[in-house]
Amino acid sequence: MADVVDPNILDEAAAGHIARRQSHGAILHQVLCEIVQVVDFLAVVVAGGLAFAFYLVVILGDWEAYDRYGLAVLLAGIVFVAALRRRGAYTISRLSRFSWQTSHAMVLWGATLGLLSTVSFFAKIADFYSRGWVVTWAILVISELVLLRAGLRSLMRRWAAQGRLSRSVAIVGAGEGGEQVVAKLRTDGRGEIAIAGIFDDRLNRVPAYVGGCRVLGTTDDLIAITRSGLVDEIIIALPLRAEGRIGELVAKLRSLPVDLRLSIDQIGGFPMRGIGETASARTIEILDRPLKHWGGIIKWFEDQIIGTLALTAFAPLMLCIAAAIRLDSRGPVFFVQDRFGFNNKTIRVLKFRTMHVEQSDPSGANRTVAGDPRVTRVGRVLRSVSLDELPQLINVLRGEMSLVGPRPHALGMKAGERLYHDAVSDYFQRHRVRPGMTGWAQVNGLRGEIDSLEKARRRVALDLYYIDHWSLWLDLKILLKTMVVMFRRENAY
Repeated sequence: MADVVDPNILDEAAAGHIARRQSHGAILHQVLCEIVQVVDFLAVVVAGGLAFAFYLVVILGDWEAYDRYGLAVLLAGIVFVAALRRRGAYTISRLSRFSWQTSHAMVLWGATLGLLSTVSFFAKIADFYSRGWVVTWAILVISELVLLRAGLRSLMRRWAAQGRLSRSVAIVGAGEGGEQVVAKLRTDGRGEIAIAGIFDDRLNRVPAYVGGCRVLGTTDDLIAITRSGLVDEIIIALPLRAEGRIGELVAKLRSLPVDLRLSIDQIGGFPMRGIGETASARTIEILDRPLKHWGGIIKWFEDQIIGTLALTAFAPLMLCIAAAIRLDSRGPVFFVQDRFGFNNKTIRVLKFRTMHVEQSDPSGANRTVAGDPRVTRVGRVLRSVSLDELPQLINVLRGEMSLVGPRPHALGMKAGERLYHDAVSDYFQRHRVRPGMTGWAQVNGLRGEIDSLEKARRRVALDLYYIDHWSLWLDLKILLKTMVVMFRRENAY
């Protein structure tokens, strides 16, 4: 759950937008654009089928050439959608413009028919197709596209009023650069951008308002608001001469699960993904939020489907383990521990209890070592093959964890003699995704105890590699390798 943020820190416009957004839920831009493309393709196909049924079957009584007509319809659908995509029709700003959409759709639909007619003429197959069917098909497609665009415009107006289509953007820098970014976002955002506020660490040297937006606080305040899920993108708008400050800000903000951008005038000595735009404000892309758009949806389905199947399959074994724990030592079956979750939130992670109840370590400060006297007889067996982790399937189905991801660490876990997050500088970047039951580090030799700073850094590096290179196939590969690693019993005690 998101932390409760004092609404007084936000200016009236931002607070109103965020209230509407939280009430109704956000619409993922890329997902909506992809859905419209699929609907357009289906519109062409359905219209072709209806024209075939009405003109050829009902009127002419000819139903034997459906395969030839079906191929033409599918090809037209692909060409038409590709042409609209090439023209830039499938963006939120373009989808909201009814007249632009209808005019371009009609022109490109006419061009698609013209292209197919030309190809069929030179291929000497034009006589195979009924002209009456083509005319009926063309009229039906135009009618469907106009109706679909009218319905889409109505929906988008409603969603825009509810704040569901807009991205919440925070700006760091209350100087001239910040004022320029604000002006461009307000001029060219077309309702897609809601400015969450301006933030600057030099509060005693900057004005209270920049471009009509209130300066809300420092970057620490920005981090608190972002961790509450109120910001989608952060733009750093500092002058080029502040390269040192920019580098410090990037290091400070890069662990947040948001898109981090640098205004195009500022170029510092740090990695850049490329050049992009937020409205017409040009930015340098530093980091992208992991698992954006379809990636997040695929990951959620993966967790829910495989997690449900796994919990069902392991339920009898889990009941037997629970009985064995109760017979072996006194105390509860489960051990519940506070650990770091997504976006540095604390989650309650479930495990089968493997230690004597009076010697359990809820903080995680004391590492488990080989032959640890705190571990019970049943616990020693469970830990050797990681069966004590099975209850975390419940955490997965709750949405607190994933099947695959960086392992969730106890709040007091140490690397050597220092707290893990103090010892490794990039540590909190691993919390930009949900933690996992298994991960890339665990199948690459870093399962179990981390007894040195070198191992701690290596594990974090592997976690960050996973986040940057995530794919469904990588997750499946890790799950398969996990089954092999479990029975090797290396570093499992």
